[in-house]
Amino acid sequence: MDRKYRKLLIDDIQQLMDLPEDAIGMVFSKLEFKRVKRGKVLKNMGEVDRVSRYLCEGFIGAYRYTNDKHSLSVIYRPTDTVFDERSFRSGLPSDTILKCISDVIYYEFSLDSERNVLGRSPELVSLAHKLSLRINERNIKVLELGKMTLVEGYEELVRSFPGLEPVITNNDLAGFFRVSQRTVERFKHNLKSTNR
Repeated sequence: MDRKYRKLLIDDIQQLMDLPEDAIGMVFSKLEFKRVKRGKVLKNMGEVDRVSRYLCEGFIGAYRYTNDKHSLSVIYRPTDTVFDERSFRSGLPSDTILKCISDVIYYEFSLDSERNVLGRSPELVSLAHKLSLRINERNIKVLELGKMTLVEGYEELVRSFPGLEPVITNNDLAGFFRVSQRTVERFKHNLKSTNR
């Protein structure tokens, strides 16, 4: 099974740039393969995030603290790199929570391992820059989706994240679109009625 996800990661990297085998081997020697169940918190409020995660399967959410509660602000899907940006780079705790929206499979890469391989390979430094740009582009798209109204954004959200619809909770949708859970429930009820 790990072979399938290894191929996914290698193919994804090769789309960004052609890496020599030894550089790929160096990265894989530092990765930890993980399977985690839905609802599991990967990084709690007040903790420092010391790992990045390459998501192979499933969905992870970043929950930011606003208006006295945590609300879903960013959704990650397969091939995304998942970490608490504020905490990971600064080494300081943050109020962001990272939690599994569904069962997930990912590779974990510690900050120490990242520093180690980047110090040994100029190609991996180039890859890190390309990945950083891609992370920013993807996060901007998700944040733009979250700025839409529920009516405008829901269809785009489920189209952009195939497989998310049956696993995301109404509470998470409410937080993402900044509405009440009751509003989400009414919206979904009306959606079912019009699709009959």
